[in-house]
Amino acid sequence: MKKYIFAVLLIIPFLIDAQNRNNTLKSWVYYELLSIDAKISEGRFAEAEEDYLKMVNEYWPSRSFDHAIILKNYGFFLIQQDRPDEGLKFLEWSLRKRALEDRDEHHLYYVISQIIASNGDYQKALNYLLDWYDKGKRRNYELTPKGVALIAICYSQLDDFEPAVAYITEAVENSNIFVKSWYELKFALHYKLEDFSLALTTSQDLVRNYPREKKYLEQMGAMFSELDFEIESLSSLEFGLTQNLLEKENDYLLLANFYMYKEVPIEASKVINMGLKRKVIERNADNLETLANAYSSSREYLKAADVLTEASKLSENPQLSYRLGQIELNLSRWQKAIDAFLSAQENGWEEEKGQIEYFIGICFIELEKLDQAVNYLSKARDLGKEDVVEPWLDYINYLKSTAG
Repeated sequence: MKKYIFAVLLIIPFLIDAQNRNNTLKSWVYYELLSIDAKISEGRFAEAEEDYLKMVNEYWPSRSFDHAIILKNYGFFLIQQDRPDEGLKFLEWSLRKRALEDRDEHHLYYVISQIIASNGDYQKALNYLLDWYDKGKRRNYELTPKGVALIAICYSQLDDFEPAVAYITEAVENSNIFVKSWYELKFALHYKLEDFSLALTTSQDLVRNYPREKKYLEQMGAMFSELDFEIESLSSLEFGLTQNLLEKENDYLLLANFYMYKEVPIEASKVINMGLKRKVIERNADNLETLANAYSSSREYLKAADVLTEASKLSENPQLSYRLGQIELNLSRWQKAIDAFLSAQENGWEEEKGQIEYFIGICFIELEKLDQAVNYLSKARDLGKEDVVEPWLDYINYLKSTAG
């Protein structure tokens, strides 16, 4: 839990604008903060902290805007020094001053809640998060999907599953990227609430985005069993398909996913294509991704690449571009693979740090562009891929030494 929360913790810069809507920092405070910021930039952290403490301990009026800003900035400084519990004390102190700008205060509720949740106090964290959420709704402030998902996590940790599932559903619906852990939580919550139909739908989302992860197929199969979807249901849908009686998109997708679960992906692709041709299945990114998964599982990689290319044009989900890059890599279409991986990065790919850089480096080797290969492989190494990267860098050095 702690790792997850700090992965999404947004640390804002120490130094804020001197001018706000209703408040202005005293000039000496502003220039002192500038001086501290310069010391931080130079790595002079002990001096910066000493200056912060002098400012914190000055005499200030009870609702001083200047003091609230100093406390907040010092709290963020301590967090960046890997002292979150100490930082929390000053962030809460800043909030208690009731002197910050409204948007600044709203963001601070969110940051404080993350630190508290990482310490396992989910009820206290939830109290802050609900204040953040309610104020955001009232003032029309941004409510990030990460923050809404954290509300769901806190409710879940407190075994309060109904509000948890409502908030995690809101988070996934408002996110432009597919976050695996959120869908896993959503599936678990639906299952705990014995809403097996929605659990099945969520498992299908996971299978669509991670078709090679066996556990998601097993979860989908378990939900088919819970819903008694076996031979009789399959036969009914198959009959409806052949007689052109299926009128709902979900019926086509359910049948296709059942074929995927039963490891007959070629039949799944036929079902989806039939639904697309009959215009019962919408030609959107999700449905095209399901079709691409079926093609890929059938080893029809050229078809999978074509469909994923179309899907990636309809959605900014980096998962689509990443999987397209993998398929293009398998097809030895090096430049197309590079383009797809770069698109995944541009759209916010956050998983498997260094993997994209590693793949791009391999592509550049195949294209005999060794300097570009070294550049990307070095980035991959710096992101934790030393074991797989070093042999390739040695190989490039060998190629360069024998060239000409």
